[in-house]
Amino acid sequence: MQDDLSYDTWTVMLTQADAALGASEAHGVVVGLICAGRVDDDTAIAALGANEADPDLRDGLETARRRIADGLAEGGLGLEPLLPDDERPAVQRSRALIEWCRGFVAGFYFHDRDTKTSDHPEIVAEALNDIGELAEASGTVGESDLSELVEYLRVAVQLIYDETAE
Repeated sequence: MQDDLSYDTWTVMLTQADAALGASEAHGVVVGLICAGRVDDDTAIAALGANEADPDLRDGLETARRRIADGLAEGGLGLEPLLPDDERPAVQRSRALIEWCRGFVAGFYFHDRDTKTSDHPEIVAEALNDIGELAEASGTVGESDLSELVEYLRVAVQLIYDETAE
């Protein structure tokens, strides 16, 4: 994957590594892991259910984790959930957003399933609950609602990172 972090590149990388997740969900897992302070390659590979020996996956995750963590540490709301390109139908992008939220929640709680949202400060618990509700959504949203949800996620994830990452 080298430096290309596009949706299509993630899809190819994950397919080659026999990962159990698609690109959006996998990106959400990695972001969730980072927000929870678990940022090593082995944990990320285990959370993705991927072939741990795949060198392209390791290289790709290293690049992705570094960029995501740096962006969150800078606090500029630069994180964008990884979704298909805007040229693809809103239905496909909407489903990918739901998958991203599922991945984020799974990554955030990976290896720490006993933690409850109430174990976090109220503002973090509220953001985690909101993302969890999006993860359980069924259906799709229109393009304008999708843009608003992406913006909300950017803010919510930054808030969670700022409050919980070590």
